[in-house]
Amino acid sequence: MADAEQQPASRDGSAVTVESGATAMSRLFRENNRVLVRYLTARLQSEQEAKEVAQEAYVRLLQMATPGSPEFFRAYLYKTATNLAIDRLRHRRVRQRVEQAETPEAWTSTRSDGEDPVKLLVARELTEQLMSYLQELPPKCRAVFRLRRLEGLPQQEVAARLGFSERMVRRYVTYAMVYCRLRLDGVTADEAREKVVL
Repeated sequence: MADAEQQPASRDGSAVTVESGATAMSRLFRENNRVLVRYLTARLQSEQEAKEVAQEAYVRLLQMATPGSPEFFRAYLYKTATNLAIDRLRHRRVRQRVEQAETPEAWTSTRSDGEDPVKLLVARELTEQLMSYLQELPPKCRAVFRLRRLEGLPQQEVAARLGFSERMVRRYVTYAMVYCRLRLDGVTADEAREKVVL
């Protein structure tokens, strides 16, 4: 019983129960997890992301060295989870902007109806260059990019087909697009690999 609870005396001499960190966390999880995940799901519009954020918030709470009251832990948990959710939403918006602005179609957009043959040749060469840059990518990243961007499959289908999470599919697509953009801008393959991390 020494691990789970101690019985120190309060100022008036009565016994006060102080829970150990593990017991307090366990109780906090049981009492708040369902509500916390619902709260985060409403903010993130994704139950999976809500569970990931909640888990990260609990990990951060466990890393705290200072003991506190259950009310403090609960407030800290919700504040941490809210901040993590806000970070996720910011990253999501940035990722969406990158995906919309930097598609292979935008890089090579040409019209074939009466275009100048020189422009068509440049577009064809650019497309060949992009395809060669895609060949420099790791095989998994290349497969995800091909299915998602070149074949236009939905993200969920790509994830199911290749056995990845949707989050990993997004990361591979973003990595491929940023890598190809760097290569188009004249960065060497080694430098691009150093600048872009999966």
